[in-house]
Amino acid sequence: MEKTPAQLLLRAQNGDADAFGALYALYADELYAYALYVLGRRPDAEDAVQETCLRVYRSIRSIRKPDRIKAYFFKALSNTIRTLRRQAAPAPLPDDAALPDPADEAAGADLRADLKAALDALQPDERQVVLLSAVAGLRSAEVGDAVGLTAGAARSKLSRALRKMRPYLTEPGRETE
Repeated sequence: MEKTPAQLLLRAQNGDADAFGALYALYADELYAYALYVLGRRPDAEDAVQETCLRVYRSIRSIRKPDRIKAYFFKALSNTIRTLRRQAAPAPLPDDAALPDPADEAAGADLRADLKAALDALQPDERQVVLLSAVAGLRSAEVGDAVGLTAGAARSKLSRALRKMRPYLTEPGRETE
C-alpha cells in the first residue's frame, strides 16, 4: 500500500524507521543531483546527502508541516552544504555535472559550457534558487521554505536569475523576449 509523503512523515515521527527510509528514497536522487551541482564533486555530494539524511532523521519529530517535507529536506541539505563549504574551499562546478550526455558530443559539450557559464554568472543565492527549482523540482513555496523567502519572493528571485542566464543560453541571432 503506497503512502503519501505526509503519511510517511507521520509514521516516521512515531518511530517507524522503514517509513523514514521510504520518505528519504522519494527525494534521494534529487538531493544528490542538487548537491552535485552545488558542490561539484561526487564524494562531496554523497557526504552532504548522507549528513542531511542523518540531520533530518534526528530532527524528524520537530517537523510541523508534513506537506512541506520535501522543502525541509532541501533546507537541511542547503544548511549542510553551507557547513561543508565553511570547512573546505569551494569546488567549481564541473563541466559534466549531472547533465545528460546528448548523442552529439560537441553540442553536449557546448551546452554544458553554456550552462556552467550561465550558473557562474549568478550570485550564490540566485544559483541556489535556480537549482532548487530546476534540479530539485521544488515549487515556489517549497523553494521559499528552503531558503527563507516567501513564495512570491522566490518566484521573483528565480525570474531575475533566469533573465541573467538568458544571454548565455540563447542561440546567437535568436531573438529573446
